[in-house]
Amino acid sequence: MKNIRFVAWFMAFVLLFAALVGTLVFTVDPLQLYRKASYTPLFTKQQRYQNPGLAKNYTYDTLILGSSMTENFVPSEVGSILEGDVIKLSMEGSTAKEQRMIADVAIGTGQVQKVLWGIDYFSFRTNTVRDEANFPFYLYDNNIWNDYKYLFNISDVKHAFAAWLLPKNSLTELRNLDMLNNWDVKATYGPDKVFAKWVEARSAEQLDAASEPPLDTVKQNFEENTISLIEAHPDIQFMLYYPPYSILRQQMWYDLNPQRFANQLEMKTYMFERLSAYSNVQIHDFQSDSSITYNLDEFKDLSHHSAAINRQIVEEIAAGTHVVTAENVDVNNHLLEEQIQSLVINEEGAVFSVAVNVNGKQIAFEELPPSTGDQVQVPLKDFALAAGIDFNYNVEEKTVDLAHGDQKVSIAVDASIATVNGQETELEAPAKIYNDRLTGPLIQIIHLLEGNVEVDHSEQDAYLVTYNITLD
Repeated sequence: MKNIRFVAWFMAFVLLFAALVGTLVFTVDPLQLYRKASYTPLFTKQQRYQNPGLAKNYTYDTLILGSSMTENFVPSEVGSILEGDVIKLSMEGSTAKEQRMIADVAIGTGQVQKVLWGIDYFSFRTNTVRDEANFPFYLYDNNIWNDYKYLFNISDVKHAFAAWLLPKNSLTELRNLDMLNNWDVKATYGPDKVFAKWVEARSAEQLDAASEPPLDTVKQNFEENTISLIEAHPDIQFMLYYPPYSILRQQMWYDLNPQRFANQLEMKTYMFERLSAYSNVQIHDFQSDSSITYNLDEFKDLSHHSAAINRQIVEEIAAGTHVVTAENVDVNNHLLEEQIQSLVINEEGAVFSVAVNVNGKQIAFEELPPSTGDQVQVPLKDFALAAGIDFNYNVEEKTVDLAHGDQKVSIAVDASIATVNGQETELEAPAKIYNDRLTGPLIQIIHLLEGNVEVDHSEQDAYLVTYNITLD
């Protein structure tokens, strides 16, 4: 009998405690799932948990959607430029399905008129959420019966106590919704940071290349999560844009994951073809804008740029620049590919593209190797054949002979000395094998063949260097 009475009292205590906990979370409502806070709220950086409450209970007419590439937008700033009341519902590393889910919640309030949406190719590579086992699906629906997962979640209980008890001037970065999850002031930008990530990420990218999904899968995920949303809401203005990654990010995909790079370009063509059927959609492409993508001073890693670039993006969207049209969709893709093929990566911390003209004829390369100092390395066989220079490679001795007119230049792989008509001369950079191509220093080889080189640094594009070569 005593045992039964103890169990009964224990169960009563458990129920009472649970009721108190649930009441606390419901009353404080730290995620603002049921109502907008009447007190100074304490937001959380857990976007997948915080965003549904913001979407359901705040007043706005314009959404910002996308991955971490959109986190540095400042809603009040965007609102003044686009003339709207803006809320940012970005999710770091989010898939298209996650973005669609939060868009559905926000649009379901009936107040959305505009959507600014950063479109990343990677978000369509899967049709799942990022962490399905821990994703709070219950926050995204209107089913009150699964709200116990919110009311009795230990993290929410801790959050409720913090929101209730902490001084209102504490944790200021979690009090300002306009700057929530904006990492600009904490980031360190510059070539050193970007190049460090470029070296670090190369092995991971090679592994990732083995699991690149079929393009049909990517297209299907785009149809299910983006096209269907736009089609369902013809009265909403959708401003989609392709975020500008650094040129080194694009170069890495081109070099180590060519299928992904090719898929990305094909998807941009496919997305335009599908989206151009809707009058309420406009697409903007910033990925071949060299004034952004080559400027490593504005990047903290291979992909993420400063808030200044976010500001530039929204200003140019408002001005109608970078709009994708039937006339430029293929041009933009071709330009991006050309930029990468002509990209020179200076290991001392700079990137630029080169245009090589020989006797007025431009020569194209599939890819250029990294350089040191002012030397630009080029694939010697491709250059020689295009420029009318005799090329002969001795496989056994690993030497190449280049001949033009009376000049004959012999170079051995990895050697620092070249032979010019039998006379030795020191090379400013040795010939190297890069991606199965023999490469060598362009300007010095032209001089050794008694050609002339004029270097033109374009005033219109600070990241383009043109070599005008004359060979008699």
